[in-house]
Amino acid sequence: MAGVADYRALVPRTPPEGLREWVLENCWSELDRHGLVYEVEYVEDYGLLQVLDEWSKPRKTKMVRVTCSCCGESCLLNWGKDAKHGYGFVLPDDEEGDWAHTVTTAGDEARCPMCGEKVLVNKRAAVRDWYVAAECHVMSAAVLEAGELVLTGWIVQRRIYKSGCERLELLPAEAYVFTAADCVQLMGWRNGYSGNGGYFIQCCSSWRQPKCWTERWGREEHIFGLSPELLERSCLPHCKLGAYMAPRPGAAHYPVAYLRLYQAHPNVEAVLLHGLPRVLDGLISARTEAADWVENNRGRLELPKLDWTQTRPAQMLYLTKEELRIGRAQDWGTLFWNLFVGTKRTGELLTAEDMRNAFCLGDEHLILLVPWGRVGKGIRYLLRQCEESACEVDGAGADPIPDAQLLTDYWAMARRLGRDLADPLVRYPVDLIAAHDRAAALMEQKTAEGMADLFRVRRRSLKRYAYAAHGLLIRPAASQRELTAEGDALRHCVGTYGERHATGKTAIFFIRRAACPKEPFYTLELDEKGLNVRQNRGMRNCARTPEVEAFEKEWLEWVRAGAPRDRRGRPLDVKQIGRKAGAA
Repeated sequence: MAGVADYRALVPRTPPEGLREWVLENCWSELDRHGLVYEVEYVEDYGLLQVLDEWSKPRKTKMVRVTCSCCGESCLLNWGKDAKHGYGFVLPDDEEGDWAHTVTTAGDEARCPMCGEKVLVNKRAAVRDWYVAAECHVMSAAVLEAGELVLTGWIVQRRIYKSGCERLELLPAEAYVFTAADCVQLMGWRNGYSGNGGYFIQCCSSWRQPKCWTERWGREEHIFGLSPELLERSCLPHCKLGAYMAPRPGAAHYPVAYLRLYQAHPNVEAVLLHGLPRVLDGLISARTEAADWVENNRGRLELPKLDWTQTRPAQMLYLTKEELRIGRAQDWGTLFWNLFVGTKRTGELLTAEDMRNAFCLGDEHLILLVPWGRVGKGIRYLLRQCEESACEVDGAGADPIPDAQLLTDYWAMARRLGRDLADPLVRYPVDLIAAHDRAAALMEQKTAEGMADLFRVRRRSLKRYAYAAHGLLIRPAASQRELTAEGDALRHCVGTYGERHATGKTAIFFIRRAACPKEPFYTLELDEKGLNVRQNRGMRNCARTPEVEAFEKEWLEWVRAGAPRDRRGRPLDVKQIGRKAGAA
């Protein structure tokens, strides 16, 4: 690898001193689960019958010996069998009764019957050498002699061995070596394959240094050894990684991505220290949690929402000093920053009171108000609607809550209905929920009226496929009302096929008995291009009867033959046409 230093021998693979104790202190909640191994053991039965009957022969009974890795104690428990997972044991607290007890088997979580600790249960015969009862990820920070900053990712495993003892193992998984402008990744694992076990993660005995790599470590909240003194000795003394890793409400930290961002844009520390750190947290989280980040190029991170050509935090965030002061006082996150900046770009400036109202509203979809304008007034209107509806909603809470989605949905429908949104009474109705419901009903009616013409055209187009024989008839659906009534009568979902049928994406036909032409019987969906039946269902989606199946087959043959008719418009028998053609 020309031009890139080889760090494989420079980065240690042994845990630094104190890391094990630090992990137990800071990550105990993730590792607070031990192991319980069990196996069958036959013991002498000293039951009451054997004690009273001097002539009884000694016999052994099947029990299960369990050993806890936490307390190191073992005991015998009653044997039990689970139909799905094989044999197991019955905990003492569940032995009352002879049928209601629950069998604990391999893979279950339980409490140790001796010490009460949380344990992961496993069968001794199924354990090859050890199994993992709990696992967590941590990082450690170090500086090499040349000043490179190293973040090493460790996989911490609480391993339970076959003998019942346990051990905390720290495995070097990945390491990231940062120079002043670049980063190198070291890999401590590779993908393995076994004919019996399939693909698995295989730990390596030495580091690998790939030339092309992606950042995989992701989120990390624990970095051992990180301190201002350590960063001062590194090649990134002003990166402020410690300040970035400081806990903040709702913050998720991605140290590798942050350092890669700092290498590209050193002025990011201005946003972190003197700007809006929670906005930075949210932007980094959104980018690193996106689907395309999985294939990132060497962990390079770009945040185009910030103005990197500036050096002052307010200008980088598209704010003035006073606006930044308000944002810091109110501790804005990405939601409120996007709301303020987006509104500002439309020419409207939200006040501190508007932002407090937005916080009280607590709606994560407030950004939807920005394209509609007058955002501050819209927020105040929603807040009043929430206060009024809170007094009216009953205990069931069945009514929807007035929010930005409901309001913008109402505005969109009002615009399509030709309403004047410049009229305050139209834009801000007294009862938003009621106005939304009325607009939705009118939109449904308008859509149905618009679909009526399409249904008429569709009915004329499919009329040639109408057919009757053997006491049954088939005809195309004529309207949305007919589709809805058909679905209601037969208890299936054909009522939702109206738009697809009217626009020609599918074709819906009704099968009726000739004696009862208005009574729903079966509903058929035809693929017009392939002339194939997609589905044919009756009451509650029941399958076709032999009678209906034979009628469908005969009708389909007639349709594929071109739906021939005589001079009076009556369907011709396809078989008779074939015989006449053969005789000729």
